[in-house]
Amino acid sequence: MTSKEIKKYNLILEIGRTDPTSEKMIELIISLAGVDFQTAVDMWEFIMGKYEDLLSKQETSYNLEGRVFAGLSGVSDTKLKQLITDNAPLLKLIYGNAATAGTGANLSFLVQIILASKIEKADEILKHIATNKNKNMEFGDRMKIIVDEVFNQQCQKAGTKVPTLNRRQTMLLLEYALKIKGPNKNLLVQRIKELQ
Repeated sequence: MTSKEIKKYNLILEIGRTDPTSEKMIELIISLAGVDFQTAVDMWEFIMGKYEDLLSKQETSYNLEGRVFAGLSGVSDTKLKQLITDNAPLLKLIYGNAATAGTGANLSFLVQIILASKIEKADEILKHIATNKNKNMEFGDRMKIIVDEVFNQQCQKAGTKVPTLNRRQTMLLLEYALKIKGPNKNLLVQRIKELQ
């Protein structure tokens, strides 16, 4: 066994023994990413699954999802996007279970998918967000953040003040805006329809 393999397995063991709300958890997963990125993402999925019932708590979710997502993205944004995109269980944990769904690094990831017109993948993620039962933020509030960020990033990218989305992007956002129950529904539906 090489010293790299020994380091990898020692990190895996230590991650398994570490409190999910501790700073050390992030450091360990990021260290593992430096040794073996695929294994780090696998361990991230494993740990989030292990503490799935705690992901509804803001502190645990911020630590296990938000900070780890941002840290892994910092190690290799390209690899992370490749590994997350086709990992349905991990997407469900991030967007369907975590209290931090639709914020931070996972928000940026979703917006990039929408703006790249990967509509089927964006639809899968938005379905998870729509079924996320965390009480700290309602679906309408999450959708408002998502739509605002899509509009902002598209305007920055195009160098305009008014966003322009293609028909599929617009219809996707409209479909989910119509599912909102509450005050954000009419506002978002109107803003999205103005793009057509």
